[in-house]
Amino acid sequence: MNLVSEEPVSLAEVLNILKKKEKQYKEEDKELYYEQKRALDHAKNFNTLGKKDSVSLSKQLVDLDLNLNPGWIAKIVDLVPETVDDVRAIFAKERFKYEEADIKKIIGVVDQFR
Repeated sequence: MNLVSEEPVSLAEVLNILKKKEKQYKEEDKELYYEQKRALDHAKNFNTLGKKDSVSLSKQLVDLDLNLNPGWIAKIVDLVPETVDDVRAIFAKERFKYEEADIKKIIGVVDQFR
């Protein structure tokens, strides 16, 4: 039985999942599929935080009570935005806008992990 989760995750979590899968496949004398290899390479090249920091940052963003959905949290963790404009770019497609004070709260939390 193959269970598939569609929950957004950070690149650090993707990297961890694919490394485990790669190790499992090596033990079975198999290789990752092409798409898995590409995703693993991407995660290795663009991951900025370790898994522990990624999970901790995600929890702290949830604790801000700004109604951030899991997709936005994953994007913030992946991009580690530095400025108000960087955070606004993440929410550019949304019909609402966070107040600058809320965005500064997000940046303050992210700054702890930079």
